[in-house]
Amino acid sequence: MTMTFSLHENFQFNGVETYNEVASTSLNKQHAPKNQSFRREIHLFAEKLIAPKFKNLIKRPRLQEVLSRSSEQFGATLISGRTGTGKTVLAAQYAAKYKNPAWLSIDSGDADWRVFSAYFSAALCADLNYGEAVNQNLRAGSPNQSEVAGFTENILAQSESGAAKSPQLIVLDDAHHIFDCDWFGVFFNSLLYSISPETHLLILSRGTPALPLWRLRSKQVLGVVDEKLLAFDLSETEKLFKKHGLSAEAAAIAHRKSFGRISALNNLV
Repeated sequence: MTMTFSLHENFQFNGVETYNEVASTSLNKQHAPKNQSFRREIHLFAEKLIAPKFKNLIKRPRLQEVLSRSSEQFGATLISGRTGTGKTVLAAQYAAKYKNPAWLSIDSGDADWRVFSAYFSAALCADLNYGEAVNQNLRAGSPNQSEVAGFTENILAQSESGAAKSPQLIVLDDAHHIFDCDWFGVFFNSLLYSISPETHLLILSRGTPALPLWRLRSKQVLGVVDEKLLAFDLSETEKLFKKHGLSAEAAAIAHRKSFGRISALNNLV
């Protein structure tokens, strides 16, 4: 099976000259096994692979230190909280410390295994075209456990041994979109136990997956940053209000009312 990419509009992706908007992946059906069926195209949107940038943010060294300690102690960190609690901002600030972080913004369309695997391989290798080698044998439909585990181990091994070395940080933003997928549990466990000791995984979500996280935490594999940790403390709230020309007294009142939740504080300044 062959895979061709139709690319448009130059842009820089992790320092590599590539193209923006759409990579159209055409699958040559005549080379596919007769007992397998394939969709004709997968569209890869490059912006899903780029860490968002934010301006004029309140610096929160407290949380950056939490992530640094977690990355030293665990192979992965789950950042969990409702919309508006600052998960993506925190991860983007932390990812800026790394030279070539692998970032993937997940949406509901990524529940399709072939779509997700294409994006994941492209993100991990910082190249929209790099997914060709690992995706050429993927079949349509739900994958079995060995296929998911094999893919995960294979792409990690390829990124470590190929021209594009394995990134030291992998970020999966809005991962709750794939928590209910049949393949997620196998993928998640394969990823946790296959990444190199030099690589840290950040998973951002609005909730927690239906997996025995306590077991992963007890084995020192997974750290968790929850909504309580994400909330602004009083000193951070005062910095936010001072930035908007408001008093420390006003900040203290707002902090009590909002319990430090970022979206609520932004409505009060």
